[in-house]
Amino acid sequence: MIKKFLIIAKYNLIILLGLLGLILIIFSFLNLILSGQPRYWEIVHKKSYENLRIEKEKIIQIKRKDYKKSSYLSVFDDNYKNLNYSGSYIKDECGSLENGHYNLIYQSDKNGFRENIDYRYVYSDYVLIGDSFTQSICENKPNDLKSNLINKTNFSFLNLGMRGTDYPHHYLILENYTKDTEFKGIIWFFYEGNDYETLSSEEKIFIQNYVNQQYSDVKNLQYELKTNHDISLMFRLEVWFAELIRGASVLIKFFKEYENLININDYNYVLEESKKYLDKKKISKRYIVYIPSWQKLSLYKLKKFNLYEKHPQIKQLNKLKDDVKTIAEKNGFHFLDG
Repeated sequence: MIKKFLIIAKYNLIILLGLLGLILIIFSFLNLILSGQPRYWEIVHKKSYENLRIEKEKIIQIKRKDYKKSSYLSVFDDNYKNLNYSGSYIKDECGSLENGHYNLIYQSDKNGFRENIDYRYVYSDYVLIGDSFTQSICENKPNDLKSNLINKTNFSFLNLGMRGTDYPHHYLILENYTKDTEFKGIIWFFYEGNDYETLSSEEKIFIQNYVNQQYSDVKNLQYELKTNHDISLMFRLEVWFAELIRGASVLIKFFKEYENLININDYNYVLEESKKYLDKKKISKRYIVYIPSWQKLSLYKLKKFNLYEKHPQIKQLNKLKDDVKTIAEKNGFHFLDG
């Protein structure tokens, strides 16, 4: 009786393992042909990402003796001090898998925004508004957005970007902080991933809440450059499992319906109010720069099967882009597709 039971159990175990193996093969195949890879895959699998990250995303190295030789302008460097930012030093932490480093440091301006001299509130060629992309979270000088724009143009910029904000916040920031500013144009960054989550009709927004950062005593700032990360076995398993099911997830989403991401009437209302404000200040140069989300980029493998534009999530994101473009142009903004 026991022998018979063991034979049956062994037979069932072989069938189970065979089914699991078949499932793994099917999922791996789907992942191979349908799914793009997230950025951290390269870290886990020790590809050539390390050198690229170190070269392109070096942190300012305050604790190192040779930090002045860094391509970054240290906040302790005399050249940085001569920029005359009037606010507090701000230290922020970035996830090591986000850009490879834990530390962001800069000096705020008098209103708490990033690295604007006081005179920029008197005159600027362009005003920048948006969320963390505009503020350049996790990017120190000179790789931040404003530094790049200054280096590549002959214009001056007032950067009013603030992370965690949506389009209603952007308009309120613009209206509240540029009343006395003379400027020629506005560049408004719209991130496809989440810049539509707050409605203007919701609870009153207090701008101060979005200009509240972690202020630090410059004498107590501590920094470290992390180029090697302790990646646990559990994290590797999580990445492996996430990658395994991504292909199947892409396939399943073909049978899912997606709602419109943005409230068209509310977005139109905010841009109408923005138009009135900019008309009043006689600002004719108005640009909305559309930044694509990682979801759109991660589905690139579908293009070789001519399925990319047919995927419901891509349709949803393209609908969002079309809505933003239509409303932007309706209200006198030039739409730039990123």
